[in-house]
Amino acid sequence: MNKEQNIAVITATLESRNHIVGDIERGVTIYNGGGVKLSQDDPACYRAIVPHKGTDHKSVVVTFSKDGRDLDEFYCTCAASSGNPRVLCRHVVAAVLTIQGGVVPSSLKLGKSATVGATVAENNIAKTVGSGSLDVFATPMMIALMERAACECLSDCLEMDQTSVGTEINVSHTAASLPGAEITATAEIKHVFGRKVEFNVTASDGAGEIGNGRHIRVIVDTGKFMKKAEKRISNIPE
Repeated sequence: MNKEQNIAVITATLESRNHIVGDIERGVTIYNGGGVKLSQDDPACYRAIVPHKGTDHKSVVVTFSKDGRDLDEFYCTCAASSGNPRVLCRHVVAAVLTIQGGVVPSSLKLGKSATVGATVAENNIAKTVGSGSLDVFATPMMIALMERAACECLSDCLEMDQTSVGTEINVSHTAASLPGAEITATAEIKHVFGRKVEFNVTASDGAGEIGNGRHIRVIVDTGKFMKKAEKRISNIPE
């Protein structure tokens, strides 16, 4: 079989799909037992015959993302017969593992978290940063702290030439914090879709929670990302 594409889907990405509890582990068991037969339609699309019970088997089709780190589409005859074809089943898991040659080691895990802190001071109050007129912790600074927590959470998950960039954040700032207050922000990995990582983010001071929401970061190759940014700027008319 011609493997023109490097397939590397991690467990956290499989777990982030809608799936029946325990089917990730059962898929690993099927893979370890062997017997999955593969064919390849093109570099991104595979068909598999996966052992089921006894002499029975299930037919699976899996299409991968361009970079091979996520699933674009998947289909299994068992999920179709259950009336919910969008559920990731054990047979799709076994097919993915067979295609890529096993479980891909990764530090990216659902529930992984990191916490960072800051003190409310002159340099991060709303009046100073221009986001308001009061001497209270500024919303943009709370957001920045949440992003820093997400960066810290990913710090041991990146390769030498990789970094992460924020692409989306949607948060509520629900309480005011006065100068001298100690702020902590926590980011917890909720979903992983290939290079895209979704976090639940919260911020608190000594009196309780002051903000919460959702943040998305994408893992990128530093050199390629900067070249793309430079090319974009070079195309701006003078």
